[in-house]
Amino acid sequence: MKIAFIGSRGIPANYGGFETFVEELSKELHRTTDFEIVVVGDIEQQNQTKNITPNKGVKILYSKYSKQKEPFHFYLDSLFKAWDAEIIYSCGVGNAFFLFIPYLLGKKYVTNPDGIGWKRLKWSRGGKKVLKFMFFLSAKLSPYILTDSIGIEKIFRVNFKRGKKIETIEYGAYLNKTVGIDSIQVNNVLEKYQLQKGKYHLLVSRLEPENNIGEIIKGYDLKRNKYPLIIVGDLQGTEYVSKLRNIKNKDICFLGGIYNKYELEVVRSNAFSYFHGHSVGGTNPSLLEAMASKNLCICHDNEFNRGVVKDNGLYFSTVNDVANIIADIEENDYSSLSENAYKQVKDYYNWESIGNRYVEYFKKISK
Repeated sequence: MKIAFIGSRGIPANYGGFETFVEELSKELHRTTDFEIVVVGDIEQQNQTKNITPNKGVKILYSKYSKQKEPFHFYLDSLFKAWDAEIIYSCGVGNAFFLFIPYLLGKKYVTNPDGIGWKRLKWSRGGKKVLKFMFFLSAKLSPYILTDSIGIEKIFRVNFKRGKKIETIEYGAYLNKTVGIDSIQVNNVLEKYQLQKGKYHLLVSRLEPENNIGEIIKGYDLKRNKYPLIIVGDLQGTEYVSKLRNIKNKDICFLGGIYNKYELEVVRSNAFSYFHGHSVGGTNPSLLEAMASKNLCICHDNEFNRGVVKDNGLYFSTVNDVANIIADIEENDYSSLSENAYKQVKDYYNWESIGNRYVEYFKKISK
């Protein structure tokens, strides 16, 4: 069986959740099955990874378009590059206006819509309407819908009246192998970023408004805290990023993006707590990675985050909530929450389990 993943920028993962998902799932599928796996990325990824060896057993193709700059061209071009696959799996709703093609031809085409993208604050009013219409078209025309959280599935069933051929399989994560490790390599990483083991609050995210970075920073700035707030995320010059960095607090440190996986694992596993402000997504990979790092997770209070962490984390809705939670956790022991969240990943969100569910799903829809 040939399965093609389109809609991500490609692998290795250098951008966000979809890229991480495609990279890890394609490795798991190749490890456990004889499926032929193809990943279609964009031209910018091709330019960045010319000298990087791709995943063994996974065929990498590239669109001649950029997903960020020419999304419609990128999705349509990717669709045709993957046309000979038995199953085409689309990360996102970018092919919504062209879904009549696989629909009419009876192609096994799966749409993973991601989160509720039309609520992202970066879009204009008109852009939000177009994007919501694309979700509507996907709900009506995509042969199969596979969401990454029950919350997103519920929206498609209730808001868009999608009744059949819609299921949920969450994302996965690997247990962080640097948890509890005291070694020269670990200490070198901490020294590189000027961090002290267990003595910093951490935030790892794309620096976008719907991820509530501003609210977390403002909440942290309301009080004097024991530990600094360390923010990991691409600092490319957007107006929003500039605003975030305007707060003059020496205990708020922007490290930029950390793309070395081992270094990021070390930074995660040695944090005192982890802030997750995402508000419009489903099962977010960065949240799972925090749980897999035994982080005490402090999440924006919404059904998506609660659906993942359940009672094994703390939740905020306001700036004052952030300030009060920090004051509380710096004085009291919440290690049982981080232990339970870690166990959730070990028992349910591990990639082997998620991969097995995908194998069964692909076999089922291929019949």
